[in-house]
Amino acid sequence: MGDSRRFDLFAKVVANNFPPAKFRKVADVAGGKGYLGIALRERGYGQVTLFDKRRQHVRVKGIDFRYQYFGPGIKDDFDILVGMHPDEATDVIITEAARRKIPFAVCPCCVKPTAKPFFGQYTYTNWIEHLKRLAIQLGFKLMETVLPMNGKNIVLVGRP
Repeated sequence: MGDSRRFDLFAKVVANNFPPAKFRKVADVAGGKGYLGIALRERGYGQVTLFDKRRQHVRVKGIDFRYQYFGPGIKDDFDILVGMHPDEATDVIITEAARRKIPFAVCPCCVKPTAKPFFGQYTYTNWIEHLKRLAIQLGFKLMETVLPMNGKNIVLVGRP
């Protein structure tokens, strides 16, 4: 079971790096039940869209739900892409942010590459290093921070 503070702690990192006054439209990728979206709305983000392939979510006023990740037909204009423990969408967030030339913030958990090949041992440390290399190769300036919580707590913040 994950640390119950994770969504609020991650939303705080997002808000500190990307103030809601400037970054109004947020895509929460692999947002699950919508708890990160709630934390982002509480911090003043005007439009939060949750993308998830699973149909388990909390209905929250002000959060739009999409039952997919990015692909044909997703032409929405976002200011930032975020993901808190987004499983197989972690590298999707980074590659999609690069394609859109917008920033991202992601807190990876399990090693589940889908957008780019990942060679090597499937360890958390190797996965983080792979994601950092990927972001830099795609032209991002990268910052790393650690959330004060139990569990997978490394946050990668990328700016194009």
